[in-house]
Amino acid sequence: MRLSEQVTKNNKTKLLIVDDSSNNRAAISYWLGEDDYEILHAVDGPSALKIVEMFVPDIILLDYNLPGIDGIEVCQRIRAMDNLPFVPIVMMSSHAPEAQVIALEQGADEFIIMPIQATELKSRLRAMLRLKEAVSRSLELTKQNKKLQELDKIKSNFISKVSHELKTPLQAILGYTDILRQGLQGELNYPQRLMTKQIKDAGEQLLSMINQLLDFESIEKGTLQVMAEVFDIENVFDYLQQVMAPYALKKKIGLNFVLENKGIQLQSDRNLLQKALLNIISNSIKFSKEGGKVYITARDVLDGVIEFKVKDEGVGIAKSNIAYIFEKFWQVDDSITRNYGGIGIGLALAKKIITKLGGGINVESKPNAGSTFIIHIPKEYKEHESIIPKDKLLQKAI
Repeated sequence: MRLSEQVTKNNKTKLLIVDDSSNNRAAISYWLGEDDYEILHAVDGPSALKIVEMFVPDIILLDYNLPGIDGIEVCQRIRAMDNLPFVPIVMMSSHAPEAQVIALEQGADEFIIMPIQATELKSRLRAMLRLKEAVSRSLELTKQNKKLQELDKIKSNFISKVSHELKTPLQAILGYTDILRQGLQGELNYPQRLMTKQIKDAGEQLLSMINQLLDFESIEKGTLQVMAEVFDIENVFDYLQQVMAPYALKKKIGLNFVLENKGIQLQSDRNLLQKALLNIISNSIKFSKEGGKVYITARDVLDGVIEFKVKDEGVGIAKSNIAYIFEKFWQVDDSITRNYGGIGIGLALAKKIITKLGGGINVESKPNAGSTFIIHIPKEYKEHESIIPKDKLLQKAI
């Protein structure tokens, strides 16, 4: 029978039997005759390698003691084929356990001690086909993941470049708006003052989004530096209240800052910590109903650890969505963006910063019952160190 005649056009599992014994090949073919196999035969190593290159079997039964090129060398050559997908190789021999150890070390996936019962052979082959399917899925996922990483890198570079390109003209717009509002080019009437204020507010909102994107990309690229200094939490709260008060006032949201322990100090990056807390507080204000309240507290919880809580009375988060809220660009649905604005990066940036400072963040929430963000920060920042055990701290807070 010519080689090409061994392969028929169907979807059966291709099984290559490599054995110089015609009796063994005939027995195995007979045992598997009722199963869904398309059986190929090879009597020695060279013919087996030729079939593998031409037809790529789904599984190979390979005799250990072949004439000329033995089974071990055939196995090694098959594993060395660069363009060949994963094919399970089942080595057969009556020599054990020495042969078994050598075979498995040289690339075989299974070893059968001959003689073998038909039921056991079928079971072993089914197990190898399950292995092949699992490996194929894993390789495909690895390939897709690599492609996604490449696309993510392209996207990140694009966002970074566009953000930089947008920032310069936007700063010019804001600068000229300030000149107009200060009356340096002539006094403005009321409609003009109102319009320039709207330009300034919209421009500052856009600038804030651009800065968030740039900060996020800096952290992901590892270029964001931590500038540690000693500072009081009370001063941080004063800053947060000053910055967030106008935003809260627009929605008639009450801000309540509570420092449970006086004189708390940190040796960390004040600017980064403030930026993280601003994003969390801003998120709580954004999703709070008009007239609601947002509570911000700080306290000592364990030696060397400070706990911050940001609690709101907003729309809350469904349990199924909590796992995703710290993912960049993630929104519950399109209606969130339409109703509340934003690009879904504030919480992702906050978590990145908190992690960079060696801390951890968690959230408790229920739909229509508000959310509580729980943050733990070490009192003293140490590079490449984080709170240990972080999970235990978060569980204690809950």
